[in-house]
Amino acid sequence: MANIETLALLTLEAKTYYDKTLLERALPNLVHAQWGQKRNIPASGGKSIEFRKFSTLSAATTALTEGTPPGGSNLTMTSATATISQYGDYIRGSDLVETQTIDNVLAETAAVMGEQMGNTLDVIDRAVLIAGTNVLYHTSAISDARTGAGSGCLLDAATIRRAIRTLKRVNIKPVVSGKYICVIHPDVWADLMGDADIADAFQFARERAGGNPLFTGELGDYMGVKFIESSNAQLWASGGLSGADVYGTLFLGQNAYGVTELDAMAAQTYFVPTTPSKTDPLGQYWIHGWKAAHVSVILDQNAIVRVEHISTRSQAA
Repeated sequence: MANIETLALLTLEAKTYYDKTLLERALPNLVHAQWGQKRNIPASGGKSIEFRKFSTLSAATTALTEGTPPGGSNLTMTSATATISQYGDYIRGSDLVETQTIDNVLAETAAVMGEQMGNTLDVIDRAVLIAGTNVLYHTSAISDARTGAGSGCLLDAATIRRAIRTLKRVNIKPVVSGKYICVIHPDVWADLMGDADIADAFQFARERAGGNPLFTGELGDYMGVKFIESSNAQLWASGGLSGADVYGTLFLGQNAYGVTELDAMAAQTYFVPTTPSKTDPLGQYWIHGWKAAHVSVILDQNAIVRVEHISTRSQAA
């Protein structure tokens, strides 16, 4: 019987097949700049911005004396100043990468640069918001400190009520459609969906149909709060009791913070082609990059409540 040729024998013919449709990258939900007051700096306006507001006057409870003008009040003003910083990065590739690779490297590099830019600015904004001074700790924490967060210190219905009460007691208005905003980590989403009080609210107060959050898995509005998930939400690894991860959940009210960029230097990506120059005399490389001028600043500490707690995931760990 004649020999049968197989791929095991014809090794040079057993090539790897490359699917030219590249896989989509897993990206966080970029949310931290979304509810800030947008105030850009115009061209020739410097690189710093000052936000100002007049303070509320106290109630005038002293009765007037007939024919005698009262002493009157004085206006006071508070301000917050922020200075723009520039951020950016780039990737450099050869002319052969541009012309000879199987995949469209230039198109993918442009997408990667844009993703990095968005993620960078989101993390920068989060760092500002999470540094607010208005912080709540779970009632089960052994101390009012991040290191005191341990077993049982989960974000739950009672803690949500405390956070909203904190905002309402100082007359902080909701952000959008009568709702406060709460930015949560996906680990925290799992705890809230498993909270009996919240699950009962969805079960009995919402229509028992496909749009119910218990079916869609999208955490619905609860107690006047709109929940927004992002894997960029703050997490302090091993920051709690017995090495538990601690989460910084943000509750936001109206006019809590400002976000500023430069009108003359909008955040954008750049492409420098393989053109001969003094630094590249033979035109042997291209550059894809991005640059952004950006800053965010807290305008009202009372309008941001940070709740520090753990999750069932960090508790199990």
